[in-house]
Amino acid sequence: MFWKKRCKVGPIPEEQKPKEECHSKPKTPKHHTKKEEQPKQNNVPKDQLKRKKEVTVAPIKTPRYKQMSCLGFPNPVQICYMNSCLQSLLTLVCFIRDISQQQQVWSLSPNASIIRSLIDIKESHFSSNARQKLCVLAAFKKAVSLRDSEFEDLTQKDAHEFLTSVLHQIRSLGQELQVLAASNGTTYSCPVENNMVFKMLNTRKCKSCGTGSAREEDFTNLSLDMIPGGGTVHEMIEDYQKETELEYLCKCGGTVSGQQSSFINLPRVLVLHVKRFKYSPTYQLIKDHDPIVLSREVVVSSKKGGGCYSLVSTVNHIGPTATTGHYICDGVDPDVGQRDPTDRWFTYNDAVVTETSGASVCDHRQRTSYILFYQRQE
Repeated sequence: MFWKKRCKVGPIPEEQKPKEECHSKPKTPKHHTKKEEQPKQNNVPKDQLKRKKEVTVAPIKTPRYKQMSCLGFPNPVQICYMNSCLQSLLTLVCFIRDISQQQQVWSLSPNASIIRSLIDIKESHFSSNARQKLCVLAAFKKAVSLRDSEFEDLTQKDAHEFLTSVLHQIRSLGQELQVLAASNGTTYSCPVENNMVFKMLNTRKCKSCGTGSAREEDFTNLSLDMIPGGGTVHEMIEDYQKETELEYLCKCGGTVSGQQSSFINLPRVLVLHVKRFKYSPTYQLIKDHDPIVLSREVVVSSKKGGGCYSLVSTVNHIGPTATTGHYICDGVDPDVGQRDPTDRWFTYNDAVVTETSGASVCDHRQRTSYILFYQRQE
């Protein structure tokens, strides 16, 4: 089975590399019988001539949409959950850039295999070499399963649980890499902390005497209950922050308290998990097919100010039940800005990549969206 083979990441195929033009310098004869005439310079200053010689033409970057047939990931076994999460992460340019720019630090740590494997996947994203991609995907899955045995086997997994594990593992390397960076005279800043982590304030107050407690908690994503019959993303976020009643025995003798959560600060990328899978009264895991009105933009408030977010990616569960189905990803074209008039998105269905639009995603993913990635507008 290919996952057990040791695969070495090959170089990027030649057709993916920018070609350089080579200019050969004419050979000068060793003996001259006659002095050659020098071309006229038309009185151009020497410093200007020097600058002209130094001008080079930068290679033209091929637009991503013209290479989208190469952007998919093969799925020889049931790894659509992993492929979809990876495509969403690769859509987050700021997150991937933060990792790449600190390679001098994490490349020194043998424990940072999950980060190395993620960058290997990023480097092979445009490759048409399916074998190469199988190797880097296998290496990434192995790196994740080393610290989370849930993902060792080849059965279908929950995409949200996988994404949460990946972000947690990268974040857990932070302290070690900071020490390693300091010993080498540099610094390390965790990409998950910089982009996804935010703080929530959880408060509890007795309904009888008014006393209570408060604690802060870190999150990399927020799990939202669905609104029966359908609702907007903003309504789901507001519903999460509403006060609910809790049975709690207070020192005053009261038995009912109110509990509430609120944002202390906001992340650069807000990851929202839609709780489509839940248990029935008979304790059977079922899927909720109620629609969600996917907002292209959502405004979120916190104790340190508000922020406006744009939808940049979705992970969707296609299937009738909670135990059967298939994950696919939709993501904005990273080559264009958040306010791009072309509204160009891609749908990543394992190895098959097609072009779509943000408007189409919001229209067609209302009953299948499972994880939403919102990026803060700068």
